[in-house]
Order: sequence, then structure tokens, then C-alpha cells
Amino acid sequence: MVQDLGFPLVQQPACAPELNPVEWLTEELRRAVEGRVYDTLDGKVAAIEAELRKWEADADRVHRLAGWDWIKDTLNQLSHPNPIAL
Repeated sequence: MVQDLGFPLVQQPACAPELNPVEWLTEELRRAVEGRVYDTLDGKVAAIEAELRKWEADADRVHRLAGWDWIKDTLNQLSHPNPIAL
């Protein structure tokens, strides 16, 4: 039914925690900013933004957290006008 609507069918592993890689990223972000008392909400937002800037400068770190082979293989198999280089 999904393919009849024009969407690709993506095969996923039968059971794997990495089905939602954003959870790994969120957990890493929590470890970096939680456990401290911030004077203001802006202070906590600044801490989160600083951590995200570190991630932006270290793509390998993000890749290690969320770049599993099955995800890359699936993305590369999808017919897409602009292939994704991972």
C-alpha cells in the first residue's frame, strides 16, 4: 500500500535500538547540559547551543552516534534526484 502511494518501502532491522537515532543524540545532549543549575532559561539555552556548535564542528562524533550502516545503505538505495553522500 505504501509503494502504491509512491513512497519507498524501507526495510528496517527486526529489532534494533538504533531505529530512532535521535534518541542517542538527545541522550548525549542531556549528559552535556543536565545536572547543573542554570540561573535562567536563557543560560540553559546557551549551554545547549554551545554543545550543538561543538557537534557542528565535529561531524564524526554525530556520525558515530547516529550514522549506522543500515541507515546509510537504505538512504543510498532510495531513488532520489539528488543522491545523499554519506
